Amino acid sequence: MIWFVVAATSLVAGIIQSVTGFGSVVFLMMILPFYFNMIDATALAIVINQLFCMVLCWKYRRHIQWRLTLPPTIAFSLASLLMLGIVDTLDLHVLVIVFAVFLMVLALYFLLAARRVQLTPKPAAGVVCGFFCGISAGLFAIGGPPMALYFVTAARDHASYLACMQLLFSITGAVSLFGRVYNGLLHPEILPFAAVGSVCILLGAVIGGKIAGKLNADAMRTVVYVFVGVSGLILLLQQIG
Repeated sequence: MIWFVVAATSLVAGIIQSVTGFGSVVFLMMILPFYFNMIDATALAIVINQLFCMVLCWKYRRHIQWRLTLPPTIAFSLASLLMLGIVDTLDLHVLVIVFAVFLMVLALYFLLAARRVQLTPKPAAGVVCGFFCGISAGLFAIGGPPMALYFVTAARDHASYLACMQLLFSITGAVSLFGRVYNGLLHPEILPFAAVGSVCILLGAVIGGKIAGKLNADAMRTVVYVFVGVSGLILLLQQIG
């Protein structure tokens, strides 16, 4: 059962990211904490997503805006490493409760407020955004959505937006994996699941690429974030029940 869950979740995550430009880790972290503890679920989501992001980064490499992307990427990486140094000292029960609330707040934010928020496309704003996203990523593997708001405003076109996002994910994912190995947070027993997930998320990307033009990306984001909120509520009820 768990192998099917990892494979199916990764497949859908690849489709979502190909259609919307981000969201694969959000979807993975919506499902994986039901089957793995928070430490392993976070590490598994990052490993599954890493090769996928690197492939997309290579695909859009000619559109990367380096000066735009590197400052928030560096801030993101440093904040993520800072969190990885303390995450194993935290109470997992409390961490799951915080994560459940985080999912619900994230869903409400994107469903109700995200379209009205405009982040100023200045280097300082990118660094601040990257730092806070890195804290979130270090704890829960989710840091992309706020960065998407920044890059969609700052990038010169849609291809550049995709390129900048995938470069950030590729670099910060690699830094996070290094930090997790260094801090003993990447357990070998999840690697077979990661291998299956990595293949399936790439397959999802191929499927997503073929159907992207036939789907409404905004509607798909709405469905995803509704499920994110519901998953957070279920996790919360499980922990306090």
